[in-house]
Amino acid sequence: AQVLVYLDNAPISSTVLDSAGQWKTDLTDVDPGVYTLRIDQLDTGGKVVSRLETPFQRENRERLIEQVAASAEPARVNVITVQPGYTLWAIARSRYGRGILYVQVFEANRDKIGNPDLIYPGQVFQLPD
Repeated sequence: AQVLVYLDNAPISSTVLDSAGQWKTDLTDVDPGVYTLRIDQLDTGGKVVSRLETPFQRENRERLIEQVAASAEPARVNVITVQPGYTLWAIARSRYGRGILYVQVFEANRDKIGNPDLIYPGQVFQLPD
């Protein structure tokens, strides 16, 4: 099966599922900003059989470096962009020291999270203090 990847409905990549049903692609040449990432899985006839849409934020690397360098003390991060393998439990454990506090992250981002067991790379969450 083929997988098509779009940013703001513009095609940027395509790939195929491997024998285990997995795939990967690189998002190169993407300008900093917030986009809608859409992933379509096509059957052998070219029909969409599965679709996922989620917010995706590409950070401006130079701006981040400048912000960190300008700060005399370490800044507390108040947002996080979900990466592959992240869970709400792990985010809460890293942020608050206890995984059970994932509920705080979930409640602060309820409009972006349909199921707390299913978060996706590229989602951008607010981290309450």
